[in-house]
Amino acid sequence: MKLLVTCPLGLWSLLSQEIKKLWYFPINTFQTWTFVETDYKGMLKINYLSRIANKVYIQIAEGSAKTFDELFEIVKSSDYAQFSSNNNLSLKVECNKSSILNSTRAIQSVAHKAILESITRFWKEEKYVEDLLLVNNHDYINLYLNSSWTALYQRGYKIKWWEAPLKENIAAALLLLAWWKFKAPLYDFFCWSWTIVTEAALLAKNIAPWTRRHFAFEHFKNFDHWWFLAIKEDAQAKQFNWDYKIYASDISKEAIEISQENAKKAWVDHIIQFEQKDFLNTTLSQDERSWIISNPPYWKRITSPHLEQLYTKLKNSFTWNIFWGWISSIEGTSIKKDFFSSKKLYNWAEECHFYRRKPN
Repeated sequence: MKLLVTCPLGLWSLLSQEIKKLWYFPINTFQTWTFVETDYKGMLKINYLSRIANKVYIQIAEGSAKTFDELFEIVKSSDYAQFSSNNNLSLKVECNKSSILNSTRAIQSVAHKAILESITRFWKEEKYVEDLLLVNNHDYINLYLNSSWTALYQRGYKIKWWEAPLKENIAAALLLLAWWKFKAPLYDFFCWSWTIVTEAALLAKNIAPWTRRHFAFEHFKNFDHWWFLAIKEDAQAKQFNWDYKIYASDISKEAIEISQENAKKAWVDHIIQFEQKDFLNTTLSQDERSWIISNPPYWKRITSPHLEQLYTKLKNSFTWNIFWGWISSIEGTSIKKDFFSSKKLYNWAEECHFYRRKPN
């Protein structure tokens, strides 16, 4: 089974490392995706255990096509019928302009008809939608079936959210990029973006990120409930129960309440200490090596009357014993390049930078 595993732009390296830790080996890794050769159980595990991936697609057809007849035959002979008889389809087409077949609407129409013809004798219209992706790269067709359903950053624990929240897999990525030591104190002084502390708690306890959601593969014909149950039980057996120091604060009472509700839905509210307070009035202890990872307010969408003062204090908070940094869409022209490094990331469609204090 060949998988196409997608991820946010800039996180391909983390995704590759994560898949290797599951004892699978990525091939042909690119900026927003990687391919993985695995078996059915591997597909289940990557879906359930990956913190970085967006979606996991199963390749169900491939071949060269320079005419619509050739395209039709490739799609008709796909493995779709092995997984589903659902004729309620959503088909996304991606193709480059240099391909002979480069009309996305025409490709979509032909491919949709071919899939329906492949299941014509036993099709069934379900309430759920089967999501497919067809990629035409220089007249070479690849057809993929989405095994994840909605994007995997939608963990299932989000009840409410504040303005402009971080995606869950972006928050997990910040923690991994920061090399946070789980027993060391972690501070998020702007927890209106609640995802950082919730993902930190899940990561520290080694809780699988997808315990609160469903997957497209659960509707597949060949879905093995017992395999999936074994994966869940194995993940649960590997959870940690240490003492953690995860601190979440914000000037807004509503932001604190939302953060607490979401953490409770993820079953980690008991290991996060929430407090309503103003970061500008906060004093940090230098006695213990600590990490700050935050998503502070910024000019584009969220404003604060003390924004410049806030960023000045934030930059000055990183000393010999306080590590890492913050993510923001503000370009750090006033940030000392010899003290901070920057990694470009995308939260939703917005370009952001993760400013990190350089190691001594």
